[in-house]
Parts: sequence; C-alpha cells; structure tokens
Amino acid sequence: MTHTAYKHGGDVFGAARSLQCNPRNIYDFSANINPLGPSPLALAAIKDNLDLIRHYPDPLCAELRAVLSGYLKVASEKMVFGNGASELIYLLARVMGFRRAVVTAPAFVEYGAAVTAAGGVVSEIPLLEEEGFALPVPRVKKILCNADVLFICNPNNPTGGAVKRYIIQSIIDMARTYGTTVVVDEAFMDFVYHQEQYSVLHMLDNYSNLIVLYSLTKFFGIPGLRLGVLMAGEPIINKIEAAKDPWNVNSLAQIAGEAALADEEYMAQTRQLIWRERDFLHRAISLIPGLNTFAGEANFLLVKIESTSISSAQLAAQTAKQGVLVRDCANFSGLSDKYIRVAVKTRAENVVLLKVLREVMKGAANG
Repeated sequence: MTHTAYKHGGDVFGAARSLQCNPRNIYDFSANINPLGPSPLALAAIKDNLDLIRHYPDPLCAELRAVLSGYLKVASEKMVFGNGASELIYLLARVMGFRRAVVTAPAFVEYGAAVTAAGGVVSEIPLLEEEGFALPVPRVKKILCNADVLFICNPNNPTGGAVKRYIIQSIIDMARTYGTTVVVDEAFMDFVYHQEQYSVLHMLDNYSNLIVLYSLTKFFGIPGLRLGVLMAGEPIINKIEAAKDPWNVNSLAQIAGEAALADEEYMAQTRQLIWRERDFLHRAISLIPGLNTFAGEANFLLVKIESTSISSAQLAAQTAKQGVLVRDCANFSGLSDKYIRVAVKTRAENVVLLKVLREVMKGAANG
C-alpha cells in the first residue's frame, strides 16, 4: 500500500507504534497545540451531546457561526467553515484558480502545495536568517505585479515572527492596484501579545482582495476534531460555499468550538501560560551548548543547531527515542537540516524537553 509522505509534526500515533507505547506517554513538542488541552467546557459539551452524531451535522454551522462572529467581530456572512484550515487552503486554490502564487520561505508548506495541486506555479520570497526572518516588504511589493495571490502567515510558521497590521495593509493596498489577492493566515494569532496590533480581520469590510484564515484547533486544543474558518467578502465566500463538500464540519467539532469560545477563563489562562513559558523556553534552550533560539510571537520557537556534529533529523530521532517529539524543519523550503521547531508547553513538560535536549546535544558533542 502506498501512503503520501507525512510532512508535518504531531504524528503521535506513528511515534507510539514505533516506541510500542501509549500515545498519552509521548511528549509532543512537534505540534503547536494549546498545552492545556481542550477547554473543559468543550469537553463537557461533547460528552453531553454525543447522541447527536445520529444526525447529519448542521451544514450552515449556524450556532458556531453566530458565536464566532461575536468573538472575532466579523460579519457571519463573511465566513465559511472547513475541516481544518488546510481543507480551506486547498479549496481556495482550486476555486479561485490562482495560477501565479507568491509564498515566503520558510512558511506553512500547504500554501504552495495547494496552488501546485490546482495547476498553478509558485514563486518564493526567502526570509533571511540575518534579517531575523522578517518579511522583506520591498521585495514582496516588487513581485506583486506578477502574482495572482500572495500568502502571508502571521505569525509565521515555523519562524514565529509576526508582522504589524499597518505593514500588511500597505501590501494589501498595493496588491489591490494589480488585482492581486492577499491571503493572511492568522491560525496562531490568538497566542500573540497585543494581537490587535497584528490582526487584519477588521480590514475585511474595506478590501475585496483580502482573505483571512483562522483556526480553532491550535488555540482551543482540538486538532483531532479539525475546525478552520475562511473569511472574506461575500463574492469570494459564495464561490467557496458553492464548491465545498456538504457536511464538511462534523457535529462534535461545531459543538466543541461553540463551547470553547465561551470559556473566557480558559482563554486567559492559555495566554498567560504561553507568554510566560515562551520566554522561559527561549532563554533555557539558548543556554544549551550547540543550540540557538529565535524569538517568536506564537506558541512555538524555531531553534537552530549550531553544532556541526548533529543534524535536525538525527536530533529529532534521538529525542523521539526518549518519547519527546520535536519538529524537524529540514522539509521547510528556506531552511536546512540545522533547524527544529518546538512547541511551548507547561513548565513540567518544558523541563522534560530541556533535559532531553541537553542529553542529546551533550552526546553529540562527545560522540
């Protein structure tokens, strides 16, 4: 049997099979998910409504749509829901017929993959380490005249860097003069400190060439349920709605999303945890000989392996043997086999990660 190569983190089940252990015994730092897990209100709502799986899901996601509209302050008719944001990225590329796409490198690999699958061509703008992997705005604006669509991941995955909204607005303004669509992926925006300085959601009413992607799986800890949202002007939304599969968002995902959005205490605890532990992990990893960490605005950190004695694949394999998964970033365009990405988790989990990283790097230095 042939399987498509898995290109992401979070494969705890594959790791569990390899280690012959329970997936619950694995520390998964390879996927950027809320370390608190799902909201208690979401779990309770799922348990209380399990019997509803006897029915087809609400094809309009009406109740979830209303709650999310209030949470994000975006009109409900500007939303289309998907089985995770990835489904919406592929649907978008197919429906909009983008033929010339621009993506940054490194960035989430599915932007380029979706456009390529739809028959388009992808051009990359490199994010340079010597520039702190910052978005090269002049280079981006220069290429807009030759693009149907530009993808911006904000905060960017895997570098963690975030771009202020006024900078993105200047790009959207120029893109509009060329008839170029700008897709801004805000999947990790809920983790950002002062996110109001970065999010472009409020610009949807003023720019017909703007599309915003949002994910409920990362911040609300429900990746197994898959729940993403695409937001844009109604002409684009109508096209996507007409082309998507019916019942593409299952009932439990809708129920969990609606309940989680009401859990303000959970959201506040999440943000405080991430902001505190991100700073702790950034400092602690940078103190490990042979490793260097880049500052980030999301719930993960990009780490460079300065040591010449070990590659990212070797490091990931060594940590996995001890039940700790990290993301090997070698398959990100623009990065080499000297980068890994680690999620920010609880202090107890972060301490385990640090211990294993120290052991692996010490062994590589002595090896």
